[in-house]
Amino acid sequence: MKFQLASFVARRYGQSYRRRRFISFTRLVAFLSVMIGSMALILSLSVLEGFEQSLRENAIKFTSHIHLVGFRNKSLPNYQSVMAKLTQEIPEIKSAAPTIEREGLVRSHGEIEGVRLKGIDAQTEISLRPKKIIEGAFAFSNTRSSEVLIGKKLARKLNCVTGDTLIITTILTDGNGQPNPLIRQFKLVGIYETGMAQYDDIYVYLPLETSRVFFQFPENSVSGYDIMLNSIDNVNSVARRIEELLGYPYFVLTVNDLNSSMFAWIELQKKPIPIVLGLISIVAVLNVLTMLLISVVEKTHSIGILRAIGMQRRDIMRVFILQGVGVGAAGTVVGCGLGYLICGLQYWFKIIHLEGDVYFVDVLPIAFSVWHLVTVVGFSLIISLLATLIPAWIATRISPVQALRFG
Repeated sequence: MKFQLASFVARRYGQSYRRRRFISFTRLVAFLSVMIGSMALILSLSVLEGFEQSLRENAIKFTSHIHLVGFRNKSLPNYQSVMAKLTQEIPEIKSAAPTIEREGLVRSHGEIEGVRLKGIDAQTEISLRPKKIIEGAFAFSNTRSSEVLIGKKLARKLNCVTGDTLIITTILTDGNGQPNPLIRQFKLVGIYETGMAQYDDIYVYLPLETSRVFFQFPENSVSGYDIMLNSIDNVNSVARRIEELLGYPYFVLTVNDLNSSMFAWIELQKKPIPIVLGLISIVAVLNVLTMLLISVVEKTHSIGILRAIGMQRRDIMRVFILQGVGVGAAGTVVGCGLGYLICGLQYWFKIIHLEGDVYFVDVLPIAFSVWHLVTVVGFSLIISLLATLIPAWIATRISPVQALRFG
């Protein structure tokens, strides 16, 4: 009953404010401060979560969970038996694919670019890490063909399309340490896109056996393995077990090691969040506080009447707490709604595009999370409640006699 009385008085106060322009304006400012703060939090959290998810997913798709290489780029012999040993001894491994990698140069239409040449089994690669095919197909006619696949951005730099001839150069050192350039022509059979500039700019794929012959690797030797796990949660423990199982000269790199700079960039973007939350809190608290203090002054005579007819101090406090929380709740609902509306538009229509060379992705990523909504709603309501305590306490200290004289 007492709560219903406080709620009734709070509603009547709210209705009376509409006839008072200044008080109505302060309520509007308080509402807007909470609304804009809630919207900003939803947008920032959704974008940061989207960046983290997109970058991790793309990094895993391209680099695998674990990359196994030879110490100081030593060639690794008997790759079939090594793959069989890995999959048999470590059940967490979903699959392992051999690779041969070297640096090189690619030339087409007078343009030259430095690239990372990677020999792969195309069928295994596309099944493990699907890529968006822009032109041609992600496949080779046979395991010894002189064919290559390149990224969209690299194709744009080289002004080439599928069917064009690319000249690829790599340099090996002979027994005396002298450079030995190797040059070969390849046909471009496919152009792919990962959405991450650092990969689309650099990697050139060619058949595994072709790369072995071109790079003069011994029979049945490779430079490394791409390993996919059943769950990325086990990546560190599996990496340690692989090191113990194979030993020297095998060197294990996890997806976190391979993309450490990118993940560090994500963590850096998260650091200002407490500062942003603090600033939003200060603005919202001050506006709600100001609104309620003005309300207390405006309603001093009314408070005196309510106290004179027997209304308890705690009920007076409830009246102003309900007013402040009501404004905060309304601002939170509208702010979250607008925030998710903007996020939805970006998610479905890809309105905002980014420089892939700077931000790693071409489109501003968005991720939706229930925890974001819970965090923002809880945070906004708590700061609204805290902002009401001082004005509500002041209202309870008002003497009925002095309040009636004030009127």
